[in-house]
Amino acid sequence: MPFIYKPSLWGFAASAIFITLTLIEIQDSNWVDAAMWGLLAFSFTVKHIPKFVIFSVQGTVASLIALIAGGAMFIADASDKLGQ
Repeated sequence: MPFIYKPSLWGFAASAIFITLTLIEIQDSNWVDAAMWGLLAFSFTVKHIPKFVIFSVQGTVASLIALIAGGAMFIADASDKLGQ
């Protein structure tokens, strides 16, 4: 049975929006709001990973690459902010 509606795609789209909001709050130096948006993005991503793994392996690889890249960007930005 083909899966036309993939709720995991919508979850990852929401997660990308939350990650964007996290980065905006980090740039504004509003750490409490950034932590809340980051926690929400992390929870949405973790919630939707099992569905993505079950439905498509290519999606899993793409999501893991995106998570690693996003985490690396977050760590690089945080280390840059702490270094100042």
